[in-house]
Amino acid sequence: MLTKKENIQTQMILYTLEDLVPEDSLYRKIDKYIDFNFIYDEVKDLYCVNNGRPCIDPVVLFKLVFIQALDGLKSMRKTCEKIKVDAEYRWFLKIPFGESTPHYSTFSQNYIRRFKDSDVFEKIFVNIVEQAIKYKLVKGDTFFTDSTHKKANANKNKFHEEIQYTVKKRREWLEEEINEERRKQGKKEFKYKDEEEEKKVKISDTDEESGYYHRENKEKGFMYLDHRTVDSKCNIIVDCYITKGNVHDATPFIERAEYIKNKFGFQAKRWALDSGYDTLDIKKYLHDNKIFGVIGYRRYQKGETQISKRRFEYKKEIDSYICPETGIILAYKGRIDRQGYKIYSEKENCKNCPEIKRCCKKQGYRIIRRHIKEELNEEFRNNRISKEGKELYKLRKEKIERSFADSKQNHGYRYAMYKGVKKNQNYTWLICAAQNMKNIVTKITKGSKDNNGNKEDLSNLIIKIKILLISQKIFKKITNLRFFSKVCQYSEEVIIIDNYFLLWLSRFFSLYSNKLIISQLMKYFIVKKYIL
Repeated sequence: MLTKKENIQTQMILYTLEDLVPEDSLYRKIDKYIDFNFIYDEVKDLYCVNNGRPCIDPVVLFKLVFIQALDGLKSMRKTCEKIKVDAEYRWFLKIPFGESTPHYSTFSQNYIRRFKDSDVFEKIFVNIVEQAIKYKLVKGDTFFTDSTHKKANANKNKFHEEIQYTVKKRREWLEEEINEERRKQGKKEFKYKDEEEEKKVKISDTDEESGYYHRENKEKGFMYLDHRTVDSKCNIIVDCYITKGNVHDATPFIERAEYIKNKFGFQAKRWALDSGYDTLDIKKYLHDNKIFGVIGYRRYQKGETQISKRRFEYKKEIDSYICPETGIILAYKGRIDRQGYKIYSEKENCKNCPEIKRCCKKQGYRIIRRHIKEELNEEFRNNRISKEGKELYKLRKEKIERSFADSKQNHGYRYAMYKGVKKNQNYTWLICAAQNMKNIVTKITKGSKDNNGNKEDLSNLIIKIKILLISQKIFKKITNLRFFSKVCQYSEEVIIIDNYFLLWLSRFFSLYSNKLIISQLMKYFIVKKYIL
């Protein structure tokens, strides 16, 4: 039967905002479990106490950004347009339908006039992390760090090139060890000095603070980089640091690791990084702080030799390498270069070697270079290939990579909506705070739902278990009956059963299609051993 919808736009509805918002709304959960009152204390010094016009509630201002981030809206203009008609947004902002909503420029003007030069954005992010710690969603000893790019608000074809001069960062601790080794060998110390590097860089005509990002198999263009660290327990973001797109991943790592340590008091025990962080400085930092570090394998350029360095056996007692083909000893004779590489060679013994063409084509004898801190490299290689290291590194895709994917897919993180490092950093604090809020309430409500359950489902489950206990056919197939205890009803919602019975019950249900029962059993029941 063909039906035609009548015009009902003028129908009067007697509902409150409370009635219109679903019980399982994300914004209800955030309002319940996240405390926003701390924002008043953070911004009170930015407002006049006894003069001027009444302002918009500062919590409402920041909630506008949180709404934009949580639903991945592309602009504040679009966000404010949706707030006018969206009951869920109005309920979260505590703005009834009879009142007007903030103009889209309101937050921008407050940012320019009040918040721009303050650290309120960082404080909001830190407070949300502290609330996650309060809910015991942060473990604080295992972290995952990586970087991802955000496309800058700039045309990649409009740029000019500049020559920039920078002073190369020195490793003074390594220079001291190299000179100490030279003193032992009775040789003259190296004199190190600051070296100036000349580099041609692309500068965007649209956003001068963005950096030109170019990596193998990645999109090229002007970008910003988010150097992010997440905790292993619930993927709570504990740091998000914005740099230009042409900054190497490893450059800010040590500074940010110290920031996390000092800000939250975490004592890191394990840290997983990809191959971009394979630097001597980072390895030394992790080693000195007794952190089990796992760094991804980095493929270095191969030399012309067909017999690799790894095939030579290193003897620490005599500080020499042994040739795998002839057994010739390549001894260290005190030569060490400015970069810290010790030279191992034996020119006379290599002359009559039958493998000389495969081993050393040009110089006629084999030279092996071993870094003075090679033991540090070997330590992290052993970490990477160990069972614990493999399991830890495997979690990267479930932790840090998932965090980035969530940001880009659901929270509008693919593009930088603003220009400048500082402004992007401020908004990144808020976006990551919003992502943490969603993560917090999702974990809390999921656990709460699992613990409370549904009484009707629970009663049905109890009946099914009692039927199994009565069934003689089941017990005849079990040989170890002494581990079974009675299944007694402890209250309306809780049953106490024996550990061994739970184990047997899980095996029994695995033979049948209805595996939901055992999953519910694990959620609804308290397991307790009885002494039979």
